[in-house]
Amino acid sequence: MSIYENLVNDFDSAIKKYARRAQEVNFSLAENPETSGNEKRSSEEHIQFLTELGLTVERNFCDIPYAYYASVVKKENARYKMVIIAEYDALPKIGHACGHCASGSISLLAAAGLKDISQVLDVDIDIIGTPDEEYNGQKVSMVEKGIFDKYDFAMMIHMGSGVSTSNYKIVSLSAFRIRYRGVSSHAAAAPFLGKNALDAATLLMNSCGLLRQQLRPGSIMSYYIVNGGTVSNSIPDFTELEFILRHDRKSYLQEMKTMVLNCVKGAAQMSGTQYEVEFVGNEFADMPYLKTGTDTVSEVFDELGIKNEPTIPVVISSDIGNVGYACPSMHPILSVCEQDYPLHTEELAAEMIKPTINDTIIKGGLVMGHTFLKFIAEKEKFTHIRTEFKLAVTA
Repeated sequence: MSIYENLVNDFDSAIKKYARRAQEVNFSLAENPETSGNEKRSSEEHIQFLTELGLTVERNFCDIPYAYYASVVKKENARYKMVIIAEYDALPKIGHACGHCASGSISLLAAAGLKDISQVLDVDIDIIGTPDEEYNGQKVSMVEKGIFDKYDFAMMIHMGSGVSTSNYKIVSLSAFRIRYRGVSSHAAAAPFLGKNALDAATLLMNSCGLLRQQLRPGSIMSYYIVNGGTVSNSIPDFTELEFILRHDRKSYLQEMKTMVLNCVKGAAQMSGTQYEVEFVGNEFADMPYLKTGTDTVSEVFDELGIKNEPTIPVVISSDIGNVGYACPSMHPILSVCEQDYPLHTEELAAEMIKPTINDTIIKGGLVMGHTFLKFIAEKEKFTHIRTEFKLAVTA
């Protein structure tokens, strides 16, 4: 047998010991969802799992509430460093409709299996718990502190439905709120004394609608009125809108943002109002495409008999993109069911508490573990993916 096959046999035997415990973590989080920035119980569930493995866990890693860090495999003079990423925050009202309860459990299971066979590994492997993905994107804060710069490979698995894939679009994102302040006046008796904040909002939306024609392909602009006034017989003196801008590449996102903010300013000037802009959360980067990583995950899917496509027409934004600019990273999708449900829906959340999720968690642990082991057994993959990474982030 090859080095890889020997490692896989040892790993597969190891995770059987930890599968039930990882599945328990999933159900516990699915039944007790905690939203971004509030993952106290969820992070403790993860930390408890890791401490049961005999690992020392650093809480509130990087001074981020409910983040954690642990060294899974530590070797003297290891040439390569790898990291498992775990998420565990839920969405307001609909709970784990993005599947972080399951994906986090997969990360734990993979970590357990790799630790169990650490005596035959020659790399360093860490696990980092990253809270608050859905709102602020705390991986960005970690990236800004240089946490991921030392790693040669990072990976987590995202849950999906319909079909699994090693490659899909993760695009850059910027979110912000615009507030216009005008002057209220009676809409019939003295409208000429008012300065209409709703006019400013209307002008902004119209100008952005016209701007769309001049934006490059891959640009997505979405917005809604948070507050459009209170009564119809007064000139509105306050309005608020929320915008999300996305593009395939973070470099053009900055140009796009400048154009939209010029529209914000122009609407204020035309309506005689004042404006302010508040950015919401961190800006997310796109995910660089890495052929070596994509091909390796696809090979693992095929070896495990998991139905997969080389790419699927899914577009999301996530702070994992920022990690992808710090070190070579992969973020494949593992399907939880044959029915194709959109992300962030009640239907997908319901899949997280069905008995069938147990098998998905085992499959996910195998996908992540085998991917790590392919790199460990075939060290040239580290060289190839590093070369691709350098080209991708400077393109």
